[in-house]
Amino acid sequence: MPVPVTVPRLGWTMEEGTFIGWLKKTGDLVRVGEPLFTLEGDKASQDVEASDTGVLQIAGDGPRSGDTVKVGAMLGFLLESGESSPPLPAAVSPDAEAGVAAPSPRTSPVFPKPEPCSQATFGEIGPVAIRISPRAARRAMALGVPWKDLRGTGKTGRIRERDVLAAADRITKGAGPGGSETGQPCESSPQTKLPGRLIPLSSARRAIARRLAEAARTAVPVTITTQVDASQLEKLRSRLKENALASARPAPSLQDILILLASRALGEHPLLSAQWRLDGIFFPESIHIAFAVDTQDGLVAPVLFDVPRMNLDQIAAGTRSLIELARGRRLHAADLEGGTFTISNLGSLGIDAFTPALNPPQSAVLGVGRMRKQPVVLGNEILPRELLSLSLTFDHRVVDGAPAARFLETLCRLIASAEIGSA
Repeated sequence: MPVPVTVPRLGWTMEEGTFIGWLKKTGDLVRVGEPLFTLEGDKASQDVEASDTGVLQIAGDGPRSGDTVKVGAMLGFLLESGESSPPLPAAVSPDAEAGVAAPSPRTSPVFPKPEPCSQATFGEIGPVAIRISPRAARRAMALGVPWKDLRGTGKTGRIRERDVLAAADRITKGAGPGGSETGQPCESSPQTKLPGRLIPLSSARRAIARRLAEAARTAVPVTITTQVDASQLEKLRSRLKENALASARPAPSLQDILILLASRALGEHPLLSAQWRLDGIFFPESIHIAFAVDTQDGLVAPVLFDVPRMNLDQIAAGTRSLIELARGRRLHAADLEGGTFTISNLGSLGIDAFTPALNPPQSAVLGVGRMRKQPVVLGNEILPRELLSLSLTFDHRVVDGAPAARFLETLCRLIASAEIGSA
């Protein structure tokens, strides 16, 4: 029986990806687990493996390199020897309602639009009840989309998840849920006539924008800041550099040390690792810390898993490896998922303090500014001390100000003492 080859979901938010290319060709015998094609998800590329053994039959009108493909799109089949390929159906999303076909890989869903310069009339439905799928209702609640103003594209006008996502995208761009500009004239803005060049959005840039917009719509972010005397931490870092030089191995960075200390503070304050769910507050079993990495494609946040089980050398080796993978565009989707807390460090770029953005579904992110030598009053003396700026953004739905401040107080205590144990 033919086994369909479809586009998988590489990340929990992924709805579409960029097809990079086939690693096999039609007629090749493919065994289970062998890589079939390369797909770029939100922020990472990954080789997609065969789920079964068979002879590959690629669809004649399948995607080319660089094409955008929807999750669930049918790309071909794995056939038994001598078996013929069935007709290729329209791609079906694994999350779509039964019996409803999703758009084909080369097309985008078409949404009803109001006439130019007219007011949207999506709420004028008379006595007909508005129907929405349970999945679409959950997504609308999470994204803050007023779904009662939408016109569904499902059977009998039922609102589906794709309708909600399209509306969320229009709202992000400054339009109403139905597509008309809210409070804007219908003629083109003068800005569109400015000379210049337009650079198409990459999938990574779209993913960053979507996740930040989602956080802004759903979370209640609050940021608190402080400074900590990191003089002992700076001395520790100097000793680690000397030891590393003597042993001809890379020295742990300031960020490596902060990851270690943050994991200990999170162990004392697990609420900062908790996540908002529609039915309650979710507490992960372990601490997985993501850290921001600047790449040519934009910001990514790979994850170090089970940080409390790691010593400083293991953390340093892990961050170096993930940074190399990120800048080489070789991260897998699994490297970017599962984080429970994020650290973003702009201190190396000369930034004193900033407001870090939440990384959903996490409820907290730590922003690290630069370390600066400044005069500090200690007793009756004014002494030069190394001060480090910290900014903690947290989701007020999950964490109140006092628990967040206590976490930051604990982290400052750990930084001031700079006791890391054996590396």
